[in-house]
Amino acid sequence: MNQSQRKFLIDKVLSKGKKQLESLRNQKIEFPSASNYIFKAILNDELELQDETTIMDALRSKAMAAREGENWLSSERMGYDKETIIKMPIESLIIIPKDYEKECERVRKVNGALNEKIKLLTIQLETMEVRIQLASDRTLQNMISEVDDMGDLSLIDTKIKLID
Repeated sequence: MNQSQRKFLIDKVLSKGKKQLESLRNQKIEFPSASNYIFKAILNDELELQDETTIMDALRSKAMAAREGENWLSSERMGYDKETIIKMPIESLIIIPKDYEKECERVRKVNGALNEKIKLLTIQLETMEVRIQLASDRTLQNMISEVDDMGDLSLIDTKIKLID
């Protein structure tokens, strides 16, 4: 098998792998909007504020981290708002709704599993090119005749591993 044939085989395997990677990336779920869950909690009268100690600790921490001449209350640079708006993480002021935390955990699990599959497939693709370059002509010819029947890249990867 000459170099151009090997290159063609590598390109075919890599293009199939890239399509599978794109499919896995498209299956990822976006994280929920905390704003929507907080809005729902307000409408259902379920929103809880942090206790006074937690809020005071957050304000104290913000004040202690301030630098001289800096607007420590907000990130506004000019105007009236710079003295009247406090920008802090929302968790410092309210207790995040439980259903939001559950949904975030579900998204983390789904996306974590997909990230593992993406990582594995990426490693497989990186090593396949080298294996194809190093494989003997006869074994590659046998594999090429079988590749048409293989729809999954992991099957191709397994077959290439058996070649070595």
